[in-house]
Amino acid sequence: MSLWVLLAAILAALLAAVPPWWFARRRPGYSHLRHTISELGETGAPDASRVAWLAFAPLGLSVWMFVALLGARLPADTGTGLVLLSLFGVSYVGAAVFPCDAGAPFWGTWRNHLHNLVAAIGYFGAGAGLIELGRAFEDMSSLSGLSAVTAALGKGVLLGIFVLSFESPVRGLVQRAIEAAVFGWMLLMGGWLVLA
Repeated sequence: MSLWVLLAAILAALLAAVPPWWFARRRPGYSHLRHTISELGETGAPDASRVAWLAFAPLGLSVWMFVALLGARLPADTGTGLVLLSLFGVSYVGAAVFPCDAGAPFWGTWRNHLHNLVAAIGYFGAGAGLIELGRAFEDMSSLSGLSAVTAALGKGVLLGIFVLSFESPVRGLVQRAIEAAVFGWMLLMGGWLVLA
């Protein structure tokens, strides 16, 4: 079962990295530093439908698969952290269903508001979930070594959300740092369970 957790983490990390890279190459003027990932699938984008259903939705499903497989390996007292972490998958499925307006503004159409809402729920869930899992890991001998780094990454995600909530020329970089923290933790967790 531990190998399946690692494989799910690898799948999620690949889906988080490869499609944005691929679709960004097809979008003139797109910058990974300035632009959010959502802008690849924004309303009116040439590849919007493909980004939604070949990138965002599968990524959300892979996050849910990882959380479900991890939940089968962890004790019941990690349930709250896992439920919160699963909200990260909600943000990707939500991005597929509710694409952002052009430029991913903070305000805009009703669809853009829903996009921003599911994104906020997902990122907050990921940060809070990691903090809660870090707390739960303190009491588990096999996972106590991951407690501090898990909680620290969760706090980093929450800090990143705060920074992301302001207009910035490095908005894309901040979002990618948040994503790297969560998907990096998933890979670390999967590897830890395989080696334990």
